[in-house]
Amino acid sequence: MKIRSRKFEGRCGKHKQYNPAVDGAPAVHDECPRCQLLWDIWETSLRINQLIRRFDPKHDDLRKPVLEQAMAADPRQLTLI
Repeated sequence: MKIRSRKFEGRCGKHKQYNPAVDGAPAVHDECPRCQLLWDIWETSLRINQLIRRFDPKHDDLRKPVLEQAMAADPRQLTLI
């Protein structure tokens, strides 16, 4: 199942500077439905991350997987020397 592969960059048309991660709940923009949707999306993403970590505590999504081929020296490079 693929969940975190999607990057979302949404902004409100009226309040372009509003960022739920930095600004918190849209108290100033309560009447703005798009700001409220951004807040709901932010809260849901936090909740899904908590659930994934509870399901698999050893899951580390911050560390990129190391490719074994990248670690081995390419024999073609030695012929250039």
